[in-house]
Amino acid sequence: MPVIFISRGTMSGVHLLVDCLHDKTGIRCISREDLVNDINKHGEIAARVLEKLAEAASAYDQFSELRWPYMVLMRKALLEEIRNDNVVYHGYSGHLLLPPLRHLVRVRIEAPLQMRSTMTMQRLACDEKNAREYIVDADDQRIKWARFMYAQDIRDTMLYDITVNLDRVSLKAACGILECIMAEEDFQASRESLDEVERLYLATEIEGSLVTDPRTATMEIRADVQSDGVSLIGPYVESDELTTIMEIVQAVSGTMNIRYRPGYASKFEDNRQFRAWIHEYGMGTDKNYNLDYSTHQEGKRNG
Repeated sequence: MPVIFISRGTMSGVHLLVDCLHDKTGIRCISREDLVNDINKHGEIAARVLEKLAEAASAYDQFSELRWPYMVLMRKALLEEIRNDNVVYHGYSGHLLLPPLRHLVRVRIEAPLQMRSTMTMQRLACDEKNAREYIVDADDQRIKWARFMYAQDIRDTMLYDITVNLDRVSLKAACGILECIMAEEDFQASRESLDEVERLYLATEIEGSLVTDPRTATMEIRADVQSDGVSLIGPYVESDELTTIMEIVQAVSGTMNIRYRPGYASKFEDNRQFRAWIHEYGMGTDKNYNLDYSTHQEGKRNG
């Protein structure tokens, strides 16, 4: 079964659509708020990240430091939920945390302003003027959020597989459309797409272990898992820091075949770009830097 990602606007009535889809298909439903609750269970670091994000949006340097652990922990929580597929996730830009895969369906819901205003007035007990101002402000904040976090404009239709305009399509009809999509062969999970989810999950587990360990929490280290081992890219580190990194990664991955390549990447580089970089330059050991874990450990024993 597919995993459906619904990108919602402020007060767009998506919860009604999700409820309908659950009632008709039995699909599990999770929201951005559910993931935030999951992140809070990861410990003090995750809690601090969430507490400071609102302030960090107006202070870029601080935001930049918080961006990576937040993304890692959100991606990990999301992957934990979708590993068994047959899930509908509704949030703002969560679909941008993952690459496009066969059984991941990205849906954008657009609702008319009048409908959203009415819902806002009911929920916030305010007049129409204040409701419209609330919607415009919230939408603007979410657009800025996606640009800061993912360097993407969530209004870009190319980021979605389907866009539903509730000004022309009723909630019932929209529910039926998504139900039909769930049955389409094009969006059914394949062995390859499920394996890719597991590969991404292990890579994110490794990254999560690094951002939640006080010894490595300030380092932006990306992981890529392949059949021949784990590749890491991160900052230049001292020998003792490298030992710590390798020990943390080995405990999670269960493999000794771990390669570390020092060098900073773009702040907005995603995993696909990282993998392309690895493919272009290879995974070999730099002769001036102990990158291979087994070699590094041998050097420690002999040194």
